[in-house]
Amino acid sequence: MKWNLVLALSCLLLLGMNVALVRQNKALKTRISQPPPAMEAPVGTQMPDLKGMDVRGNRFTVTYGEDPRKVLVFVFSPACGFCSDNWPKWSRLFPELDRNAVRPVGVDVSSSATADYIAQQFGAVPVVTQIDPRDVVDYHLRLTPQTILIDQKGKVEKVWSGVLEDSDVAEIKDRTGRNTSSSGTLH
Repeated sequence: MKWNLVLALSCLLLLGMNVALVRQNKALKTRISQPPPAMEAPVGTQMPDLKGMDVRGNRFTVTYGEDPRKVLVFVFSPACGFCSDNWPKWSRLFPELDRNAVRPVGVDVSSSATADYIAQQFGAVPVVTQIDPRDVVDYHLRLTPQTILIDQKGKVEKVWSGVLEDSDVAEIKDRTGRNTSSSGTLH
């Protein structure tokens, strides 16, 4: 009888430890599936104006505080396989964005995108092809693809790293306003 009680208590202890390990494993899997926080611009960080050159070699600057719209930055590299997986999601977003509420801007972190590539992927969305090196550091542009929402004053509102899920696309639409016109032209 005494051994049965010891055996039963040992089984309960092992079961409790097993449950705790399963919970810890789930939490660790969730944490490891996310990029390290230092790899993304922290939410709430004040960003400097985004500066660089466009594909034609013209200076390009996105300023904050002068325009009442948010800025949605699409960070990519033509050689990035995950970016290729993300293009269908981004392409669906471009015409649906309310241009009265958000300014979409592409950023090529590799500086290798051609005019044809940009026209094919972005259409009329402006793209910075040579970004100022200080902005690479300030914006934490170490991961591709990234989708970064910056409020009208220049503070990071949200960062989505990696290939967007359908729920991410829905959240972006909710945070930026949906386009009510069918043209989706730039303003």
